[in-house]
Amino acid sequence: MITYHPDVEVRAGLPLVLNGTLLDGTASPSTAPGPTLTWALLDPDGNPAVPVNAVTITKSAPTSGGFQISVPKEAMALPVGRYTDCLSVQSGALKQNFWTGFVLISANPLLPT
Repeated sequence: MITYHPDVEVRAGLPLVLNGTLLDGTASPSTAPGPTLTWALLDPDGNPAVPVNAVTITKSAPTSGGFQISVPKEAMALPVGRYTDCLSVQSGALKQNFWTGFVLISANPLLPT
């Protein structure tokens, strides 16, 4: 089951932090150990916008399904636009898109051009 998060806005060149909760098939917080989480940010044309190795995913509250996605400011120095993100969850051979939504990168007047 895919979950849509509320739109997120971040200024270009500032770190991005997203918090969420993994849910099981009954829409309860998942406490299953060991799923692999992968996150991607796609630009308005559908191309990867952030290197995978720049993203840190932490299970912030493993007993209640909580997770946090962090992207440093250096990786977020992106052109202004409406981006799409997606969190995939893999448990064994099963891989599913779990969480998605829009990330608006807004202008940052303090970012050097």
